[in-house]
Amino acid sequence: MRELQHVIERAVITSVGGKLNIELPAPAKVGRGLEVSSSEPAGVRTDAQIRQLETDNIRSALKAAGGKVSGAGGAAALLGIKPTTLASRIKALGIASSNRASGN
Repeated sequence: MRELQHVIERAVITSVGGKLNIELPAPAKVGRGLEVSSSEPAGVRTDAQIRQLETDNIRSALKAAGGKVSGAGGAAALLGIKPTTLASRIKALGIASSNRASGN
């Protein structure tokens, strides 16, 4: 169940234009032992890459909402998060106010 949650969260973070891109993990092999790969697993992103994806996703939501952060049709509603949470993320990620409409 937790793995499904992570897949959905990853899809939301990397979504563009309101469309989810779901990448399912490879099925686990059933066998005697657990094989450990020495290389980095496919699809693993660094913290900086995740932050960039989140920044791009928030900018896309703001653009789709015409710069509106809260209320019906606002970026927070499009992202499925509270307006206060979005405002905190905008501030933490340093997203320029030019992406937002005045008065929000």
